Amino acid sequence: MILVLLFFNACTGVTVKEDVVGNQAAQQKRAEMLGLISDWGLVGKISLDDGDRGGSGKLRWNVKSQHSTLDFHGAMGRGAWQLQTGPGGAVLKEANGAQQTAVSVDDLVQQRMGWPVPVEALQWWVRGLAAPGVVENEEIDAEGRLQDLQQFGWRVEFSRYQTVEGIPLPKRLNAGRGDYRVKLAIGRWRLDLDKTLEN
Repeated sequence: MILVLLFFNACTGVTVKEDVVGNQAAQQKRAEMLGLISDWGLVGKISLDDGDRGGSGKLRWNVKSQHSTLDFHGAMGRGAWQLQTGPGGAVLKEANGAQQTAVSVDDLVQQRMGWPVPVEALQWWVRGLAAPGVVENEEIDAEGRLQDLQQFGWRVEFSRYQTVEGIPLPKRLNAGRGDYRVKLAIGRWRLDLDKTLEN
């Protein structure tokens, strides 16, 4: 009986290890495909909360190569504003024409919102990818989709995915660090595969 149990446990351990390796391989393949797409965008809703106050609004996010533009409407009841990022830093434009600049987009958003929003990392997380840097923990399913990620002190949970141009992309994600919460509900994705083929 003891030998049978030992054999069963050994086989179970091998299966679990093979599953993990298979999931990671699927995630790597998915990441490589997304890495080829430098022109993409999304439309959805963003919700922010710090435990005492919060709010939500509409978000439109467009990325072309190393440049991105985020348009916020009604986020935290502060009207419309735009965030542009690139290799040279970040620019925040208010509806009244006022502008703020900073080298770090995360610092700029914290000045504007009053609490941390990991915009730089979200550009990766929103596609279901870990951002460059140390990953504290991650859970990946058999289709290579991130289900849970811990990075930079944030825990990111991916509750739903949708298939866009044959690629699974997040539909809902929740990021939390202490009392801070950032939630995204993505209604529509855009992937420019034509430019991918040109490259």
